[in-house]
Amino acid sequence: MNGLEEWLRQVVAIALVGGIAEMMLPSGGLLRYVRMTVGVALLATLLSPILPALRGGWADEAANRASDVLFGNAATTTASVGRGAAQDYAQALGQVEDEDAAKYLAEWAEASLPDPLRSEVVKVSVEHPTSADHMAVMVWVRPTGVVDAVEIRQSIAAQLGVKPSQVEVLDEGGGPQ
Repeated sequence: MNGLEEWLRQVVAIALVGGIAEMMLPSGGLLRYVRMTVGVALLATLLSPILPALRGGWADEAANRASDVLFGNAATTTASVGRGAAQDYAQALGQVEDEDAAKYLAEWAEASLPDPLRSEVVKVSVEHPTSADHMAVMVWVRPTGVVDAVEIRQSIAAQLGVKPSQVEVLDEGGGPQ
């Protein structure tokens, strides 16, 4: 509230000084310049609360102020406690990214198969999607279909940029093809 009161005092003070200056000056060419100067000063004062927001970093500052008001300077205490929480958050975020990458790579690998092979594929899953050296791809196919496991293995390995030995073709019951 002090900030608002101070701002209002500045606006009123500039308006009063400008009004007094206009009354004291004779009506002449100088009056235009005084009005313009007072107008610019008044405009600058009116915009002063908005200017920090235009400079950037205002969101962090607003969040810190809100935290101070709501939690009694919790922003500074959270910084010391927050390191463990930040590491946990980063680890969870990395896990979600890995899951998303595995999902998209599996969908892409299945979509990249030629039509006759794709129709025999039931499911594709990818483990360790962020490392080509450690990536493992499992492809489940229908047990009753005539499937060329070697062709599926080579096609998916070429699409994902991994070795064919990293692609395992299994029948829907779980056995290797």
